[in-house]
Amino acid sequence: MGRLILQMNVTLDGCCDHRQAIADEELHQYSEDLMDQTDGGLFGRKIYQLMESAWPAIASSGEGPPYMVDFARKLDRIPKYVFSRTLDHLSWQNSFLLKGPVSEEVPKLLAEGKNLLVNGGPGLGSTLAQLGLVDDYHFLVQPIVAGAGPRLLEGITERLNLKLTDTQRFGSGVVALRYVPVR
Repeated sequence: MGRLILQMNVTLDGCCDHRQAIADEELHQYSEDLMDQTDGGLFGRKIYQLMESAWPAIASSGEGPPYMVDFARKLDRIPKYVFSRTLDHLSWQNSFLLKGPVSEEVPKLLAEGKNLLVNGGPGLGSTLAQLGLVDDYHFLVQPIVAGAGPRLLEGITERLNLKLTDTQRFGSGVVALRYVPVR
């Protein structure tokens, strides 16, 4: 059985908008290290389209800081499983469209032994947490007050008990908090 890791950037006021996050070399390396532990990524449509608008161009051109190019190329290579009810096709290489319910599609992938990384969207993250499918939570707490935006695990309707298993501080002031569900 595979494992599911949920990584989310979150500001001090609970906002989970990638555009509000610090994205320096240390944090890209942290994300790359998580990708190395997995067989692919799970994406909701919005995060997929946000990432697709930037990373493939950096991967192919090689333009940008070396750490960003390395991250882009790794992201380009991994399988990307995308949930969408509105998209008909995906143009980013190694992307696979999932049209079925999350409650059916993700357990199938996990049963195949796939270890998957969910990098971010609060909608998909909340759904996976609510379904009890997340094995590891990695919250990258940003030293920012965003003031607005989607909230961390918004939509959770039942209590979710977590146990802190690790912390890591970065030079930028970001703190990574790793939790596992208490089952």
